[in-house]
Amino acid sequence: MSYTSKSELPDGTVLRRVLDVIELLGYKAAADGLKITNRVKSYYWYEYKDYRSWTGVELDVYRENGLITIWTRSRASRSFWDLKHQNRTLKLIRDLFGGHFTTDAGRNRCWVPDDAPPSPLSSGCYLARWRFHNALGKARIYLMTRKLEGDIARETPSGLFFLDEMNPRLLSNNLLIPFVIAVWEEYFRETFAAVLKYTDKREAALKKARLSHTQLEQILFSNRPLERAVGECFSFQRPSFIGENFRMLDRRLDIASALRKPYRRRKITLFESIEALVERRNAFAHEGTMDLSLYDKDLDRLLTDVVEAVDRAYAIIGKTFDFTPIHDY
Repeated sequence: MSYTSKSELPDGTVLRRVLDVIELLGYKAAADGLKITNRVKSYYWYEYKDYRSWTGVELDVYRENGLITIWTRSRASRSFWDLKHQNRTLKLIRDLFGGHFTTDAGRNRCWVPDDAPPSPLSSGCYLARWRFHNALGKARIYLMTRKLEGDIARETPSGLFFLDEMNPRLLSNNLLIPFVIAVWEEYFRETFAAVLKYTDKREAALKKARLSHTQLEQILFSNRPLERAVGECFSFQRPSFIGENFRMLDRRLDIASALRKPYRRRKITLFESIEALVERRNAFAHEGTMDLSLYDKDLDRLLTDVVEAVDRAYAIIGKTFDFTPIHDY
């Protein structure tokens, strides 16, 4: 689902002035590779400051028989600030050039936000969780759509070690583990960067980071966020390391303890389960050693464990910094 608008400008409007205003509003030229009749130019707006944008705003300019029309589009998952900028665009273009605009709300009517804007930290943590959700969704789609043929692609052990070693299903499942751990690690690194940006207890992390000369140059000359560079100095694979890293920022952020709490009456905690998963990842990635017990049901359980662990961490961060985690993806 998306939210679209159409602005129709009066006859005689100068195209160059319209484009100048669009660029002054912060839109950047974009290319989607499509050739659309009468489309003059495409733009995209995205605000990185304080994690304001979630999806941004798309804008297309058309001219037909001398008449200029402007279309804007934002997605259903847009942020408060995406919506605000889309409304601002519509009103400013109408006020400067005349004409009218039409939205889902009606003629010359802007959209009304459903809620107040989230705090920057809440927004940053949500974006990290949303990206994790989307990335892990790719793994699930892969599992749903892959086709493994032949008797050798068994869904249960054969009882013969050398046959199981050649089972393409087991190889496929093992190949997913490094991807899942990479997605897991990126979630915690992005969340760490967001917390670091807005906490007033960052001294310990900055001292321990020991940024390299290359990282400092990237911060100075490439607009690379300091918080992201600091996050890259720490490991976020093992729950034990993750717990230590976040407690540097705030002693209340005891993520390790949250992962050690009981889960589904199982003897093995999420903490232990994911520590073992990291071991599997390392054995496969560095030694080529496959886990011959990793059939589809076991893999699905591991994916569920990873999601539950991430949500426990998300919840404790929200509780510590007084915001409600957002799960509307």
